[in-house]
Amino acid sequence: MKIIKKADKIYPEKLLKIQNPPDELYVEGNMDLLSQNSIAIVGSRLATEYGKKCAKLFSSQLSEQGFTIVSGLAVGIDSIAHTYSMEKKGKTIAVLGSGFNNVYPEENYYLYKKILENDGCIITEYPPETPKSKGNFPKRNRIISGLSLGVLLVEARYGSGGAITAKLAIKQGKDVFCIPNRIDEKTGYNTNLLIKQGANLVTCAQDIIDFYIEEGIEIQQNVNKKEAEKQLQNLKQYQTIYNLIGQLPISANEIFRITNKPITEISEALCMLEIEGLIKNIPGNKYIRN
Repeated sequence: MKIIKKADKIYPEKLLKIQNPPDELYVEGNMDLLSQNSIAIVGSRLATEYGKKCAKLFSSQLSEQGFTIVSGLAVGIDSIAHTYSMEKKGKTIAVLGSGFNNVYPEENYYLYKKILENDGCIITEYPPETPKSKGNFPKRNRIISGLSLGVLLVEARYGSGGAITAKLAIKQGKDVFCIPNRIDEKTGYNTNLLIKQGANLVTCAQDIIDFYIEEGIEIQQNVNKKEAEKQLQNLKQYQTIYNLIGQLPISANEIFRITNKPITEISEALCMLEIEGLIKNIPGNKYIRN
């Protein structure tokens, strides 16, 4: 464990710019991640299957493109974000609301260890013996958003911790991204509300990547031509369909008319190619190459 004081040169510059930065940070693991381009991914502890699927896809693809994923080690969306950010050797930072000797929730102690084993980073503003406390968790959310370029809110009920993090991000001048949800779904309340209030609506990880490219931020995009070819070696059965997808949008029905392949086979191929980050779905249910 290392202790970083606010006066130290290695104290994260992004945190110095927020209101009420921690006087001290207790750090385990890879401290270099604290200065990297990071995206916070937060959301409901009681995530729906839709939310879980979105969290898996976004955390995996954003980390693959060089973003460090920041979250709060809570159950639900936070746990998924940490786990899938490491799926393809990406990196993650967990911000605790307690001390290192009182990891909460207890069932995530395995995840805590896994993050450190995968060259990730765990931080907290609380000394090691500090127990969990309800009041600590809303406070730690300012660190989650403060370390990040922006916050992706996957799902959030009214008054939830994820919603608090997004609102803190707005106050800090950070970018807020929201995945739209059904209007009759409780976990979609705050994502839909924030979109109405001006948050960035996103439907794929590439939306966030493109946003920062347009902002002039250098993004380390890892899927180059050679890597795409390597990925396709494991997806040979989808090569014909992949070859039909370029920068001009094409739909599943158009692919069907060209190839006469069963629509179920086409749908499977499109799904797998999208999961691998080789293509992306755009409005109108069409596809272009990533």
